[in-house]
Amino acid sequence: MDLVIPYLFGPFLVFLVMGVPIAFSLGLASTFFLFFSGTRIPPLILVTQMYGGIDSFALLALPMFVLTGELLNRLDLTERLIEVARLLVGWIKGGLAHVNVVTSMFFAGISGSVLADAASIGPILIPAMVRERYPAAFSAAVTASSAVIGAIIPPSIPLIIVGGSLQISIGGLFAAGLIPGLLVGLMLMITSFLFAMFRGYGEVHRFEGVVPIARGTIKALPVLMIPALILYGILGGIMTPTEAGAIAALYSIILGAIYGVLEKSFDIVKFRDALISTARVTGSSLIIVGAAIVFGQILIFHQFPQELLSVLLAITDNKVILFLIIVAFFLFVGTFMDAIANMIILGPLLMPIALEGLGMHPIQYGMFLMVGLLLGVITPPLGIVLFIVAPIAKVSLESVSLAVIPFLLAELVVLALIAFVPDVTLAIPRLSGLVP
Repeated sequence: MDLVIPYLFGPFLVFLVMGVPIAFSLGLASTFFLFFSGTRIPPLILVTQMYGGIDSFALLALPMFVLTGELLNRLDLTERLIEVARLLVGWIKGGLAHVNVVTSMFFAGISGSVLADAASIGPILIPAMVRERYPAAFSAAVTASSAVIGAIIPPSIPLIIVGGSLQISIGGLFAAGLIPGLLVGLMLMITSFLFAMFRGYGEVHRFEGVVPIARGTIKALPVLMIPALILYGILGGIMTPTEAGAIAALYSIILGAIYGVLEKSFDIVKFRDALISTARVTGSSLIIVGAAIVFGQILIFHQFPQELLSVLLAITDNKVILFLIIVAFFLFVGTFMDAIANMIILGPLLMPIALEGLGMHPIQYGMFLMVGLLLGVITPPLGIVLFIVAPIAKVSLESVSLAVIPFLLAELVVLALIAFVPDVTLAIPRLSGLVP
């Protein structure tokens, strides 16, 4: 710690305060440490570790799933998912809030991204909720909190990063995300129902019947097939996550071309824009991955995780208190640092604490790490998703920050279940033979 804190964390925080982008802050802090701390790590490690960190077959899945989400979003196929969600749950008290949550659950299987979910669904559903007498801040809070589901239900871009960087089975993590994702959706729907019941939010719609639901489902079936195809391939042992991503991307291209021809709306520019956006998202993510891996390797070499574990266990060996300390840390760092960088830096750092102090399985820890850090993106007052939904709802950041607190608490309940009930994350991987 004598070297790491002044020569690594010190410069890193200085660069962050100066407004240097997170990837470059990580890289510059690592460079400063290697050249000026007197460490035994050779400076050449900066290059070799950065290259080695992104030279991974598992990370090839990243651009595939990003491209799938970009194509379907730009081709306006998400509206089919919203219509199915409206028919399924729009008639329940708090209808459009439930539609918002269920749409996020559908969309999660396509984009796997929190920000993509909020930015895509928000402009459609927030104004619709406001028109039906939901408060604007409440509408924005539902959208922000449900967007977290996008990274829990597979396929998930953050889970690919976590699995690739921590050497945890990505297929196992994908399977582990199913129950927590459904639980988050259920908790958000219960919270929305209670607000609608006791505060009179929203309008009540009648149930339209089974036939319209079947008709809407058939119309959206080609899109709904994507997550089903991915999960069947991975859980059935037919495909690796990377191969499933490639097939999903190819299927999306074919589907977009067919819809474009049938609806006479084919536009090659949309395909070009999807490819450009995929390259940008993938490139920026991999820069962060490469820089964060060097940062994390320095911490591991100097046994910082073990020393941190010793410090925490010296304070307490109570699992509940350890859990609360880690969660508070997740929410704090998640408000001002990129979630992917946090996962790569903090993943190896906190793994000994979770595995030894809390007795977690590696897959269980991967889910706990990802969900805990992603809750930082909706933690008031600096959560990045709040900055996306507040302008859409035309309300202040302060009002959204207050409105999102009940939903954040509901999601923290699920995080506690992930930490203390192993079967929440391990039941499906075990049934699929992905975990012994």
